[in-house]
Amino acid sequence: MKLPRLLASLLCAAPLLPAAETTAPKSDAAPPAAALAGDSTETYDTLYNHLTVERHGTLVELRARSRRGVFLESAVDLADPLNLQVAYTRTLFAAAYFQSKPARVLMLGLGGAGFHRLFAASYPAAVLQTVELDPKVFELCQTALGFQPTARTPVTLVDGRMFVKRDPATYDWIILDAFRGGYVPPHLKTEEFYRECAARLTDQGVFVSNLDDETALYFSDVRTIQAVFAQVVLFYPEKGNVIAFAVKYQTPVITDPAKWPAEASLNPRFKGKLDLAEVRAQHVPVPEAQVRTAAVLTDDFAPVEFLNVIKANNAEEKP
Repeated sequence: MKLPRLLASLLCAAPLLPAAETTAPKSDAAPPAAALAGDSTETYDTLYNHLTVERHGTLVELRARSRRGVFLESAVDLADPLNLQVAYTRTLFAAAYFQSKPARVLMLGLGGAGFHRLFAASYPAAVLQTVELDPKVFELCQTALGFQPTARTPVTLVDGRMFVKRDPATYDWIILDAFRGGYVPPHLKTEEFYRECAARLTDQGVFVSNLDDETALYFSDVRTIQAVFAQVVLFYPEKGNVIAFAVKYQTPVITDPAKWPAEASLNPRFKGKLDLAEVRAQHVPVPEAQVRTAAVLTDDFAPVEFLNVIKANNAEEKP
């Protein structure tokens, strides 16, 4: 029996937090890196995650467990927090090729806030609004990984889709990185949700999504993004991660790397911390053959769990 759209959406959605939101830091300033030196492992069970914080000297890693194993969510070197430890977080900055001067950015998913620190240093006048579902992630991000939100890097505790529905602001970048131990909640992967995100983008804004290319879900992810956005570009930073960049406009063309701006013309504050030429080399073509036959995910049809267990056959086209 087919469930009504609203009921089906609620059943597949992650539990929603109350609309009450907070942007204030939750704890005192994090201790200096030297105070956290040494090796240790701590685990935490929350309503949404099983989290592990591992310390190796000044390197702190945040991991989450799911049925598919334990996944690295984020890593920060407390002695050098602007040095991005996780490859895909560097790739997220490829958004600068398509919108080089973001004034407002929305990030769905906090993780360990590795991306946030380099963004704040590189775009000191911009606002990076983050939305996080799990209060424990926010707490650990501050107490263990040394992140302290400011007026320009506020964090709101609420379901990402609820925030997008209610927030009237528009953004130059919207980044979807709401992984929960290897998967993204189904209600954040549908055509309807992507249309809600598109409505919150400025005319020249870019939508960014972190995808897992190791199952059949990947092809549906790409096709669903294509159903909403006029142009889609893919980057392949490492096994298990493909970063999709999508825009609403048809011109200028962004799918030809030869037409992208030169790295030297982009943010000079990246120097020494981010090699965009290395990121450019991660560009890969859309796997058109597989995407063409994939299902578009909607609120009425979002078989994320099913597709997520079917191994992808990427032998002919990578990723």
